[in-house]
Amino acid sequence: MPLPGPGVCLVCRGPSRAERGVCFACEVVARRLGLPLVPVRPARLCPLPSALYAVLLGYKESPVAEERRHLGTVVRALCREFMTVAAADLRAAGGGAVDVVVPVPSTARTGPPPLARVDGLGGDVTGALGGAAWAPHALRRARRDDAASLSHMRPHARGFVVADEASTVRGRRVLLLDDLYVSGSRAQSAAASLRLAGARSVVVAALGRVLRPDRFPRHRAFLERQARRAPARPRQFPDA
Repeated sequence: MPLPGPGVCLVCRGPSRAERGVCFACEVVARRLGLPLVPVRPARLCPLPSALYAVLLGYKESPVAEERRHLGTVVRALCREFMTVAAADLRAAGGGAVDVVVPVPSTARTGPPPLARVDGLGGDVTGALGGAAWAPHALRRARRDDAASLSHMRPHARGFVVADEASTVRGRRVLLLDDLYVSGSRAQSAAASLRLAGARSVVVAALGRVLRPDRFPRHRAFLERQARRAPARPRQFPDA
């Protein structure tokens, strides 16, 4: 997990432009969303390109079913490791024990959220969090212009619809589970929909916080700084 400190975005744990501030993407997304952003806890920093990015994209987009299943087992292992290590931090960020875990739906694909299609992932997550409910159908894309307008750096608080608000999320602490966090437009729009439906708190857990060290010197320097600060760990999963 990216370590907090100087130059780390207070929202998404990516590189910020100031010693204690938020990154450019979070500034833009918050302004366009018109709501404060919810905290994000990424499992790994995910440079583009990298092996980790290939896994987090390939498990849902590979045209080969066997490869999708294989990469899904890697995603499941990464998620299980992260939830075990970060459970206390996730509780602190949400103000208490997680009640409901909701995977973020795709804005491009119909059907269940990509992470909901990974066999066994829901049980791993809820077990690591002390028995929180797994709610893969709690969110769906809106079928109006709100959903069509949601894109990179273009959030919309009504871009998703919460199913059965009263029994699913109202008054509960929700963990939003995402695979790739880029600008945060999709995840923060989903969080806004949950908050408008009455969720007590929302925290985003993202398996990979995408960075572009090939394009942005700040991203490259940030990755190098985080690598120096982070303790060594076994290479059980494709590394960032």
